[in-house]
Amino acid sequence: MAAKRRSMAEFLNVAEPGNLTVTDGLKRELPIETLIPRKNQPRRTIDPTELESMVTTIRALGIIQPIVVRPLDAPSSAGYEIVAGERRWRAAQQAGMSTVPVIIRSLDERRTALYSLAENIARSDLNPMELARGYQSVVKEQGFSQTELAEAIGQNIKTVNRIMQLLKLPEAIQERIEQNALTAKHGELLLGLSRAQQLELAHYAAEQQWSVRELERQIAKSAEAAQRKLLDNN
Repeated sequence: MAAKRRSMAEFLNVAEPGNLTVTDGLKRELPIETLIPRKNQPRRTIDPTELESMVTTIRALGIIQPIVVRPLDAPSSAGYEIVAGERRWRAAQQAGMSTVPVIIRSLDERRTALYSLAENIARSDLNPMELARGYQSVVKEQGFSQTELAEAIGQNIKTVNRIMQLLKLPEAIQERIEQNALTAKHGELLLGLSRAQQLELAHYAAEQQWSVRELERQIAKSAEAAQRKLLDNN
């Protein structure tokens, strides 16, 4: 019999939404300046258009979903680190809010990393490279196995592994994926090639807007040409 999948709450060791305690999961209004963004946030970029849309919504309706924070251990001018909701916090700043609604969680660094990653995945906020770096952070820096990570975020282990493989690509190709010039599928096709081939084909794929199928065809064409050259030399 397959092992019972654990819920995110069990991995994080925090209460389920319907069973919060007064010390963990308490909703409060905090001065906006007492919050600071998380340094190891998986998402690197914030779309200016999306942020402006959030500012407009917040000015009209306020923050509908509270920001999740955790108390900071080290002495600081700010008292709470943002676990989930950095964009809401930044939009609230631009909207001129002095306080923001938060939910305070008692999370250590390991659980904070997983919580932040899971929240971004749920909101589809991450591009493939941000997702890959987020996975890598949880696995390598926080001590989760890929199996534990996959189970916690509700993904197949093969899916997690496939996304993390993108980190083996040259930085230039990773940047193209991050900028949406190439997709994760393009990147996966390039993984089995030499670095020189990866860079060359990625350049053409991005500049000429090749589909995944076209890149696949070009890779096969390149392999056939290399095979013919090898036979001619022999």
